[in-house]
Parts: sequence; C-alpha cells; structure tokens
Amino acid sequence: MPLKVLVVDDELDLEILVRQHFRRKIRAGEYDFEFAHNGIEALAKLKEVTDIDVVMSDINMPEMDGLALIKNISEYHPLLRAVVVSAYGDMDNVRTAMNNGAFDFVTKPINFDDLEITLQKTYKEVVTLKDASHTHDKLISVQNELSIAQKIQLSFLPKNLPVIPGWDIKAMFRPAKEVGGDFYDSFILNNNRYVCNILADVCGKGVGAALFMAVIRSLLRAFAIYETSAEESILKMVKTIQSHIHKNHDDSGIFVTLFVSLFDTETGEILYCNSGHNPPLIRRADGKLDFLMPSGPAVGIFEDTDYKVDRTILNSGDIFITYTDGVTEANNRSGKLFGDPRLAEIVSASVDGSESLINAILKEIEIFADGADQSDDITMLAVKRNN
Repeated sequence: MPLKVLVVDDELDLEILVRQHFRRKIRAGEYDFEFAHNGIEALAKLKEVTDIDVVMSDINMPEMDGLALIKNISEYHPLLRAVVVSAYGDMDNVRTAMNNGAFDFVTKPINFDDLEITLQKTYKEVVTLKDASHTHDKLISVQNELSIAQKIQLSFLPKNLPVIPGWDIKAMFRPAKEVGGDFYDSFILNNNRYVCNILADVCGKGVGAALFMAVIRSLLRAFAIYETSAEESILKMVKTIQSHIHKNHDDSGIFVTLFVSLFDTETGEILYCNSGHNPPLIRRADGKLDFLMPSGPAVGIFEDTDYKVDRTILNSGDIFITYTDGVTEANNRSGKLFGDPRLAEIVSASVDGSESLINAILKEIEIFADGADQSDDITMLAVKRNN
C-alpha cells in the first residue's frame, strides 16, 4: 500500500513541485498524493478520501488556517498524523501547531529530501497507531464475547436455592477471569425429602474450563434422578461424569474434583461422594469441626475407579460448608496462601447462618490478599440446619 499524503497549501506551485520530486515513487506505487488549498477543502477531502495517512499542511491559508485544521484532525481523525510547514523562524506558530497535535514540522523553503524522511517517520507512527487500534478493536471484541460467555455461565447457576423450613442454604461463585471452571448446584429430589448439593472444580481456568463445566453441569442435572436409594442416585451422577470424560475427553487431560451430596431434610443425614475435592467442613453446635475427606480421586483421572458413598449427620445448629481451592489457595502480595488452618479458624468461630459464614470467609480473603489478583475461581456452598 502506498503512503497516502494530503498536501494542504494555498500556493499552487507546491503541487507541481511535489509531483515532480516524487514522480518515480508515485509511478512505483510508493506514494499517492491528494491536494487541497485551505483547511475547508482539506476537511472535505478527508471525508471523500478515507485512506489518507499523513496530512502535510501550511500554516497561513485563507478560510481555515493550518492551526485550526491540525486541531480538527487531532479531535476527529485520531489515526492520522499531521506535519506542519512553516516559514523559517516562525517557531511560535510551530509550537502552537505541535500543541494542537502536529506530529512534526518542516520549514520553507522545503528541502524535499528532509521532507521525505519526515513523511516516512510520520508514516511509521501512523502504522503503529493503526496496528494498536486494530489490536484494541480485537480486544474489545474478545471482551464482548467473554462478557456474553460470562452471562451464559452465570445462567447455569441456580437462580433460586431451595427454600425448606428449618434449612438455610446459601452459595456464591466468583470467577478469577470473566469465566471459570467452578460451579455449584442445589435442587430438590424425591418429593422434597432430599436436597442435592453439588460443588465442582474443573481443572484449568478460562473459556476451556467454563465450556467443560457447562457439559458437566448439564450431565449432572440430566442424571440427577432418584434411584432405588439415595446412595445409588449419587453414584449414578458420579459414574456418568466419569464415563463421559473417558469416552469423549480421554486424551485431553481434563478432570474434575466433585462433591455430590444428598441432604435428608427429615433426618439430617448427609450422603455424599467426595471425589478428590477439598474436604467440606461441618461446625457442630458445640464448636467441634468435622472434615468430610475425599473417598476417591478426582473424576476423569482413572477409568476404573470405584467410588463410594459416605454418611454423616447434620444436627440442629450444625453448619456445613464446601468450597473450591480458590478459597484456600488465595494468595497475598508475597505469594503466601490463605490456607486450610485459616479457613478452619473462621468456620470454627461462626455462630450465625450460612450467608454470614460465606461473607466472613470472603472478607478475610480480601483482607489477606491485600489487593493481590485473584488467581483462581472462588466458589462456596453452605447449609445450616436450624430445626
């Protein structure tokens, strides 16, 4: 593409001189020139010819002088660059032109060799600006797409958590990037007797993890059907995910830590399968802490893993919380991790409801991080039994 220059000068002889000096390079397609004789004509030309790169303008012209033209170019044509032409010694106007946005200047009488150097230097600046603008536009497009993806991902989370007398269920999700691989779910099974609470963390971050998360969530929902027993229902969900990963993503290295549980709202019994997930905590009414340790590896690592269902009880006044590793692995400015002991201390001190506990943990993470970037998704689900 030729360097396209708009020359603005009320001296008609300048057009002849420019065409004469650059004639070979014009024929070779290296330069292309347009001409105008004052600022008004120049603005009209810029509307007509949209691919001009550099404007070379005299200062003293009728109708609209070069200073006003350059100011207009700076405001309305940010990807153009202007070179001002001034009589030798007229530094006040040159300084004003530079303040108005001119990139460089040449003096009269024009030295065409110097002019060519100036035009090439200005053109390099224009190319850099256009590349940066193109990159910025692409970034904006990507950000818009990620914003849409974020809205879609958030739509996968339950709009409303189950409301059951005597039970307090709360959850939150905060991705490290626009989208992430964590998710939670909570819904009712078997005629309101059981609440299915799920927390999962797909390995990785960003769009890839979020896409896989959507698949896992859909499969869990599709196969979350009460079987002959609560235990069989949980195992069917876990084994469905295991089978899907090995049949369709065996060579991808993808796996997911998964905590699937059924809360019996009549008896308080919790049946659960912890597949490589961070141990949920139960703070008993007397202040004691219990940890629900993994009973098997993350889903997707080994094809022939046999998972099992464990049991515990949530009594009146007990509070349960499960979380992803974005909580315990939150880091501060020096790279130190939030850690399991700090989390256990917060849970141990909790005496209020589920939402208060989640908010307390988030507050302590923010204090600990002290402005450090969040390195992983943070997701929590808490249940308190009040009856």
